[in-house]
Amino acid sequence: MIMLFRSLTLAAALAISAAADNGIITMKLNKIPEEDFMMNLLSSHVPPTIMSANSLPSVATERKLVRGGGARPQNHREENVVLRNKMNAQYSGEIKIGTPPQPFQVVFDTGSSDLWVPHEKCHTESPMNCAAKNVFVPSTSSTNHELPLGSKSQFSITYGSGPVSGIFTSDQVTLGQDDVVSDQIFALVEHSSGLGTLYKKANFDGILGLAFPALTQNPGVNTVVQNLLVENVIKSHVISFYVGNGKDGEVAIGGMNEEIMKKETLNCIDVMEPARYWLTPMSAQVKFGGKVVSSGNNAGIIDSGTSLIYGPKQVVMDMALQLGGQFIPQANLFAISCDQTVPDLEFNFGGKPYVVPGKDLTMKDATGTRCFLAISIMMFGEENEEESMADVETLDQEIDLGVENLVGASQIPIPAGTTAWLVGDRFMMQQYNVFDVEKKQMCFAELKEGI
Repeated sequence: MIMLFRSLTLAAALAISAAADNGIITMKLNKIPEEDFMMNLLSSHVPPTIMSANSLPSVATERKLVRGGGARPQNHREENVVLRNKMNAQYSGEIKIGTPPQPFQVVFDTGSSDLWVPHEKCHTESPMNCAAKNVFVPSTSSTNHELPLGSKSQFSITYGSGPVSGIFTSDQVTLGQDDVVSDQIFALVEHSSGLGTLYKKANFDGILGLAFPALTQNPGVNTVVQNLLVENVIKSHVISFYVGNGKDGEVAIGGMNEEIMKKETLNCIDVMEPARYWLTPMSAQVKFGGKVVSSGNNAGIIDSGTSLIYGPKQVVMDMALQLGGQFIPQANLFAISCDQTVPDLEFNFGGKPYVVPGKDLTMKDATGTRCFLAISIMMFGEENEEESMADVETLDQEIDLGVENLVGASQIPIPAGTTAWLVGDRFMMQQYNVFDVEKKQMCFAELKEGI
């Protein structure tokens, strides 16, 4: 899959709104200043990496993190959590765990399936980056209890900068203001060194995975969304994102918010098998400024936890050089002139074009004097990284890797002959995005006027 290192440039204070009359619950987040986003974006990156399907040891080990109440029989809900755009980068929201509830800021991630937050031991075991985090204290929760006999007890995952580990536990999880999942098994991270220094800077505590259950690190255990279904809190395994461009955004768990999208324009595409990630086939060429830059079997990985757009090395190199881009090794991004007009980027899904305007493909640093292209490069796992690095150094710094993203190491099996693109917020903000786990479909719809 891809080895992502998503920038840990997340969120801030939360303001909870009252439950709406239509049963949709919203939670608002404050927007992080653009200067903070760019500072983190320019501070540390590793390349996103795609693995070919035949290079993976087993399906069970695939992972995507960077870079991977009571029942209500007649009262199905849609959980709509309003997200504040992190300078078009990352999104987080508040959940509560335990009794009395302990609050946590979590990243809503369509590229993973597990829930984890820091354990109280994280403060002492990983003081470098965990000392200021909200941590879960099991002994203070009356609903925390031991795992069922025979359950997996140890949690671990390896990120781009090192390992993260902890334990599994069980407690109730509250989404929105009052929708509760009882006896949810989730992970408590005790050692967070693998998240690096960016975790210290970020204002989020953990991750709530919203992807296919097959991605879980704890097979056989229901994810949060699965338990929402079991306990009749929601009626369908659908997660929908409205990524606000300079305004509040929203994630809806359990359905779609038809107040902000044009349902008649809904365009659904079957994701590529095996359905673990949101790898969605494209039906035509990729165009940049109206010119075809990639043809054949293209596919897009739609990822709510990714800020920019990442494409094949040679394609992105050609696009950047067309703009006079200069590769900046420290940031793994292309610097471009702030006077440069960036063309529109067009993908095609289900026979319909989806355009990312050039204005959304340009970023400025805190000084406002340096600009960068919001398109970078995704490497392939079978390539030798040292050789690739050496080649790039002899190509006038044209480029070699570039990524900005959240926490973890991952491997997405890409079918042979498929050219993959990783498309995040810059793409998602252009339309309403529906992740339908039940039907294994990725859907897009136009936003209503004025949204």
